[in-house]
Amino acid sequence: MQSRTDRIVFKLFGKEPNDFPLVLRAQILDWLSHSPTDIESYIRPGCIVLTVYLRQAEAAWDDLCSNLSFSLSRLLDCSDDTFWRTGWICIRVQDQIAFIYNGQVVVDTYLPLGSIRYGKIVNVKPIAVSATERAQFSVKGINLSRPATRLLCSVEGKYLVQNDSHELIDDNDDFKEQDELQCINFSCSIPTVTGRGFIEIEDPCFSSSFFPFIVAEDDVCSEIRMLESLLEITDTDADVGRMEAKNVAMDFIHEVGWLLHRSQLKSRLGQLDPSSESFSLRRFKWLIEFSMDHEWCAVVKKLINIFLDGTVGSGEHHSIDLALTEMSLLHRAVRKNCRPLVELLLRFIPENASDKLGFENGTVAAGVDKTSLFRPDVLGPGGLTPLHIAAGKDGSEDVLDALTDDPGKVGIDAWNSAQDSTGSTPEDYARLRGHYSYIHLVQRKINKRSLSGHVVVDIPFTPSVSSPNQKQNNETTTSFEISQLELR
Repeated sequence: MQSRTDRIVFKLFGKEPNDFPLVLRAQILDWLSHSPTDIESYIRPGCIVLTVYLRQAEAAWDDLCSNLSFSLSRLLDCSDDTFWRTGWICIRVQDQIAFIYNGQVVVDTYLPLGSIRYGKIVNVKPIAVSATERAQFSVKGINLSRPATRLLCSVEGKYLVQNDSHELIDDNDDFKEQDELQCINFSCSIPTVTGRGFIEIEDPCFSSSFFPFIVAEDDVCSEIRMLESLLEITDTDADVGRMEAKNVAMDFIHEVGWLLHRSQLKSRLGQLDPSSESFSLRRFKWLIEFSMDHEWCAVVKKLINIFLDGTVGSGEHHSIDLALTEMSLLHRAVRKNCRPLVELLLRFIPENASDKLGFENGTVAAGVDKTSLFRPDVLGPGGLTPLHIAAGKDGSEDVLDALTDDPGKVGIDAWNSAQDSTGSTPEDYARLRGHYSYIHLVQRKINKRSLSGHVVVDIPFTPSVSSPNQKQNNETTTSFEISQLELR
């Protein structure tokens, strides 16, 4: 079922922050029948504005908007306190707006997009910023500089102070027939967190536009920012394929944002984390496959470490190491023919190593060092190892070189010993496909390792008796080959 991240905005007149009930989160989840898979809320200072970001099924959003009055009546019915039953409350969900007065829904109407000059955010740069740095944001959108309109920046539950805000007019033909397209630049200091933030619009027209961004390490941000060119594509672009790519990129930003938010809560609150359920394994697999398809080493490393810290559930598997093995990440990296990803996985060391990460599923040979999470001899579907895949693919010399240069030197041994379901080894695959350069590459490594057990010593030798046919200073050399005993 397709899900989407959006928000519900409550503008609460005559309320104070201390008025919020302690069970507010539970009330909202009860109101929405526990359909959201993720929820995050912000309280804006001044006139109290509660912004609730939710991820739930498209059908749930459609039902909420089409039956907002009925839905709000359920919210009023499920709360026993006076918080929702006194004073004025304005609610905005997408293009639907409603007002509650003293516990009664008095207005519920649709706001046509063309009737009012709404503010709308088209895109934001950068899409990912490093923690503790002073970020310079460039926000492009429609009607951003109208009177009483302002941009708000929030990160992990807190609104940030903005500085150096100024406007740039952008003459874009795509918006000639619409309202004026503008670009607002501002800077703010990013707190020391890893997570997700939002740029929001506040204006008299109750605009509901917002845009997410990621807060993470420098190398992770650098890779995620590669999506910025896709996110700049406008809705008027006629290329359906590019629009689909933009939507998928935005889905990634939202989903990785929810994962980082969950990880941040788990790290900060521990057992007090209100999110009782783990992040979905299915959603995590989509994130890491997307990242591997883009060959993002830093993002992949970040995701695996989050997976291993227990933020993500193991799904139908008994343990997280079984779930990790089932993903066949090294197999996928080999199929991508991406040496940097292959080397990252072969040398991956968890940031918080745990005994529970030992492989339990018997997919590697007994008696072999199992300290590595990703091994070149790990079995995948059909009994194929990453070595089998590389041996059967054209142009895989670099990847095969990496697989046979793993820290445990497992790859060289598995080259002619690991068997698929038919009993064929990686060397058999290479021979069958005529990849003799692969066979020579690995054989050179095998020969080099065999010779490393011997030392050749050259000893100069001068005869004690000179011969008339031999010059006085003539020397011969005798060679001795000494086998080195393997140290145990």
